[in-house]
Amino acid sequence: MSDSSVFLDRTLTGMLRKQAEAAPEKVALTIVGEDLTYADLVRRSDAMARGLQQLGVGHGSVVAVLAENCADQVVIQFATARLRAIEVMINTAYKGTFLSHQLRVSGAEVIVVDDALVPTVLEILGEVPSLRHLVVRGHQTPGVPGVTVSTIAELRDCDDGPLSLVDPQWTDPSTITFTSGTTGPSKGATMTQNYLCNFAEIEAQIWYRGPEDTFYSCGPLFHLAAKGIAVLGAMRRGVRCVQDERLSVSGFWRRIREENCNATLMLGSVAMLLWTREPSDDEGIDTVVGVPAPPPSLQPAMEARWKCSFESVYGLSEAAPLSRTGPDIPLRPGSSGKIVREYFDVRIFDDNDFELPRGEIGEVVVRPMQPHSIFEGYYGEPEATALKFRNLWFHTGDLGRIDEDDYFYFEDRKDDYLRRRGENISSYEVETAIIRHPAVSQVGVVGVRSEMAEQEVKASVVLRDGASLGYEEFIEHCVATMPYFAVPRYVEFVAELPFTPSGKMQKEKIRATGTAGCWDREQAGIRLSGKSRQGSVIA
Repeated sequence: MSDSSVFLDRTLTGMLRKQAEAAPEKVALTIVGEDLTYADLVRRSDAMARGLQQLGVGHGSVVAVLAENCADQVVIQFATARLRAIEVMINTAYKGTFLSHQLRVSGAEVIVVDDALVPTVLEILGEVPSLRHLVVRGHQTPGVPGVTVSTIAELRDCDDGPLSLVDPQWTDPSTITFTSGTTGPSKGATMTQNYLCNFAEIEAQIWYRGPEDTFYSCGPLFHLAAKGIAVLGAMRRGVRCVQDERLSVSGFWRRIREENCNATLMLGSVAMLLWTREPSDDEGIDTVVGVPAPPPSLQPAMEARWKCSFESVYGLSEAAPLSRTGPDIPLRPGSSGKIVREYFDVRIFDDNDFELPRGEIGEVVVRPMQPHSIFEGYYGEPEATALKFRNLWFHTGDLGRIDEDDYFYFEDRKDDYLRRRGENISSYEVETAIIRHPAVSQVGVVGVRSEMAEQEVKASVVLRDGASLGYEEFIEHCVATMPYFAVPRYVEFVAELPFTPSGKMQKEKIRATGTAGCWDREQAGIRLSGKSRQGSVIA
């Protein structure tokens, strides 16, 4: 295969321009109330690319984005791809060491940031020596020593002037998204333009029904799910995506009715949040992509109430989607669909890397069946990358099984991974933030089962000799040093933590005690949300 047009179609630039040539005035994206046609997106991304180029952004440069859902997030992704640069998606709830780690590891030279989040960036600026440019969305920010400050409006207005000839390649690293970091600090999974185009193509196979489709999404665009399944998936098929600012449980179905959407994404606990509300006349949609799929015991009732069919998918940042359902692959209870064999070789291994028979539970491992169809590695961390590719197979760290019909069933996380209401949480990073309190000697953080079918965060804390610490003060420290969704709900102060003779914390013992005897933050009346941050819920 050597036709350059084929390879161009495997780039984000080529994907967008193909749709713009076919239907330039068709609305591609309705985002936070603003309609953008395919022609608009080409024009805006070229203008943004010119603006970034004036800041010195080029092949291999890294541009971080710390912003609420907005058109700029989508435009910047296409602009950086046009320049063969790399976009870094950062959770807007991140601050302190969570934020500085991701900026430092990625080597970000430019950060595009909402004006409300500028103080968060300024607090850690001295810890990120690579950062040279601050681009502010919103009000002008005063000068900052050591960096140049621009406004996003200045970049948007670069409609004229030269755009140096750049030929995007399908193999170009295009996006870095950080993993949960369950065995250490979070790592930046590097995705090529081809990976993202394949991702969009496979995801669209799940929910696409025809050229008049409209997909509704309210998930945060710093997550691959919303950006890949919804925005890029819709663009791959040339249909419209409606992307709202955030989830509104009370307004979810109303928005679907207003925008005449026929497909949507329910990520994490969204389905359960909607299910527990009183039924309304607004409820109803053709297709729901559930990640994960609803519990088998509830799926028929949900489909009947919402007049929908559920689809599902399994994958992770490093390799996705590994399995899918769709019109050609019916969803089976408890499954995430069939393995996508055209793109991935997925197997189940035991702890010694021997393949297990069909139906047995083991670790999910994967190899690409086509070039550049999984991630390229962890950015700047070759040793961490090599460890995950043991025996030339990428080890996901997930437990699952594959049945005789090639349907995949996710079983559990292999390591100390936490997932709370759609957010991946590094227990290591939460522990690192907690241990900074002067009264804390040791801490173990685990996930415990919650009523929302995912997990809540539990912290077992050992205080220093003679130190005292109240629960409210402990929570205040957590709120100040970590994202709101990572703040423990359950807290216990203990005399000691369980360790093996070799000094490894036995988290399974902490997990086994559950929440018995723990102080419950929510029962104490302390409920946290993102407020203006992504992921917050409007009740």
